[in-house]
Amino acid sequence: MTPLLNTASIDVKDASKCLKKPNESSNKYSRGVLGLVTGSNAYPGAAVLITKSAAYSNIGMVRYAGPFRAQNLVLQAVPEAVVSDCLQGKVNAITVGSGIPDYEHCNDDSTKSQRDYILDLLKPYSAHSAENQENTNLPPVCVDAGALDLLPKKVCEKVVLTPHALELSKLLKRYNLDFSAENIAKNPIEFAQKAANLTGATVLLKGSTTVVASAESLNLPIFTCKYGPSWLATAGSGDVLAGILGALLAQNNCELNQSANYALIAASAAVIHGLAAKLAAKSYAKLDAKSYAKSVYNCENHENHENHENIEHPIVASNIIDALPYVLGSLINLD
Repeated sequence: MTPLLNTASIDVKDASKCLKKPNESSNKYSRGVLGLVTGSNAYPGAAVLITKSAAYSNIGMVRYAGPFRAQNLVLQAVPEAVVSDCLQGKVNAITVGSGIPDYEHCNDDSTKSQRDYILDLLKPYSAHSAENQENTNLPPVCVDAGALDLLPKKVCEKVVLTPHALELSKLLKRYNLDFSAENIAKNPIEFAQKAANLTGATVLLKGSTTVVASAESLNLPIFTCKYGPSWLATAGSGDVLAGILGALLAQNNCELNQSANYALIAASAAVIHGLAAKLAAKSYAKLDAKSYAKSVYNCENHENHENHENIEHPIVASNIIDALPYVLGSLINLD
């Protein structure tokens, strides 16, 4: 029999605590700088989505590193971003892998170079590396999509993995475990915990219910989030989530010697992502963002959560980004 696991639902008030409101002494560096190694010649759109979602998620700067084609598209969409071939300057967090093919689908020299670069970035996060053991100021890192197969076998909790069920199925094979994506999707809490124990990382398992687990040794609850609507099943929505998560990691890693609850931060990103998607799918003509956010806050027990406005429509990932400022502004200003 599977042991009973300690789970906790995360709500909007919890998520609001991970957002850092600027003050008169704030500057672009003190608000958090996120480094991105994402997108590829094959999937440059992922670079645009993740950079834009991060830039809209309450931080001071985004540094983007990727192929020239993606750099140009990023600058067209987010002229505030700083682009280069590799990350330059200090960053408070890093997100890697979104829009980068895994080993099985890596077919060009540019992508191979990106993967080699990510591999080098991740090496210090190994539980056996000198940098990790000396507790240096390694920034937290979100490892998404095509970078999951570059992960050291054992890492620390400041590494946050963001697989969906199929990606987790492939990751578990590295540990000689063979579970189908269907099995994982049916038992997300069990498999998120299993993956966290095996890797040492914080694991955000995407699905109809998003689950965030940490290694059992940390004695943290497994967070669950059900705010996301079914409309989130659309291309690029995972890239948007990775951008939000990276931004939350960055703004929560700006003060020296502060400890962070990476599971709570990851779960908060899932809440924000879901709320933005839900708002994006609403009819703006009949529902303003402030009223929507207030209705969500007042229905933390999810009772009558859908009664405020039932008219919804399909969305694309870019619509989620457009809704982010309204959701974040409402959460930051919660009483």
